[in-house]
Amino acid sequence: MRFGIITDIHYAAGQDDRPLQECTSGWQRNGVNFVMQLGDLVRGDNKEEARIELHQAKSVLQYFQGNIYHVLGNHCLAVPEQELMQELGLDMPYYSFVVEDFRFILLYGMDVSIHRKPETPEDAGMLGYYLDRPELHDYCGAIGKQQEAWLQEALEIADRSGEKVIIICHFPLLPETTDAKHGLLWNHREIYDILSSSSAVKACLGGHYHNGGYAMAHGIHFIILPAFVNHAEHPSFRSGSVELERSKMVIRNQHNEIFYDLDLKQGLIQ
Repeated sequence: MRFGIITDIHYAAGQDDRPLQECTSGWQRNGVNFVMQLGDLVRGDNKEEARIELHQAKSVLQYFQGNIYHVLGNHCLAVPEQELMQELGLDMPYYSFVVEDFRFILLYGMDVSIHRKPETPEDAGMLGYYLDRPELHDYCGAIGKQQEAWLQEALEIADRSGEKVIIICHFPLLPETTDAKHGLLWNHREIYDILSSSSAVKACLGGHYHNGGYAMAHGIHFIILPAFVNHAEHPSFRSGSVELERSKMVIRNQHNEIFYDLDLKQGLIQ
């Protein structure tokens, strides 16, 4: 299995589309099965500009003639959530799907945030707790109790079915893979505890921290990919592809060079 991957496009209206078009051409050329867009698709300085950015970004990505699975990032929510989901063809802001022996679980890190009314009293308490700590940034968010229960159920299904799980979340889930300026998922410790309790979870892919990062914990690879929007600063990765085998994950950059070579049984190879 091979899929395309890109994060933090931060599309701005009127920008040069050629770099993003080159990404879509590369995915077509490499014969990827689908593409994963990891969030912050638009720049999102204000609602009206964000709507234009969303339409233009979609039109460029549609050069790829296959399925694109979208993760919602914090900048995306400059477009109202329901409108955004409709534009991206999503029924829910978090979801999962299975390809071959792998279950992909796409999380919604802005579930509890300043952009949403809390769904439960626990979520309301969580929101108040984190907003009282400005060093954690109000542009970040958390996974709410209903999504947390859904995640646990999805992992139980994967365990019973003998599937390997790849977690996708816009936000970093480990402090080692971000910095203080960018932050990470507010309730990352609770989510890490859930993920590390399942032997099915093999890797977590994300964005948000524009420099990218890697760490391994409890046998799980935590990979933060560099942001497309800053590709001039880190030309070694603009977008890429992920090759998945039963015991191996290889992430290649836009030049088809190996960026990460990960053993899903043992750890980092390269």
